[in-house]
Amino acid sequence: MTTAAGLRIGDDLAWVELAPDQEGPDLWRVTADWDSAFTADFDAHLRAEEVAAFADALLAGVDSGGSFRLEVTASRSNPLLLQSILAGDGLAFLVRLTPKGHDTAVHLDLELDPMDRAELRGRIEEFRRSLV
Repeated sequence: MTTAAGLRIGDDLAWVELAPDQEGPDLWRVTADWDSAFTADFDAHLRAEEVAAFADALLAGVDSGGSFRLEVTASRSNPLLLQSILAGDGLAFLVRLTPKGHDTAVHLDLELDPMDRAELRGRIEEFRRSLV
């Protein structure tokens, strides 16, 4: 069985990544970084079907050409919310990480600069293929 690749959205200054954890099949790591000054990193317990559905929904959002809001899962343990904003020909993202579930007191909000939609689509497609 091939190990899935991670999906990183952002640039060298600010990014968020969803990547498989080598410790188990349903373990993923959610990591965010802002200029190496602030980092969030924690476990996410996600089934392969949830990760694939997230990747498919993210692709559909990128293809829709407008803004969208997307959660990795709708459960209380949801660690990642992405909201896109149309910015010229690209998409900028607002990211909310909630290491303690849907906790309004313990979260990280991160803004990611606009990304070219074609480049973003390529990254997501590569990630989706790695999930098979």
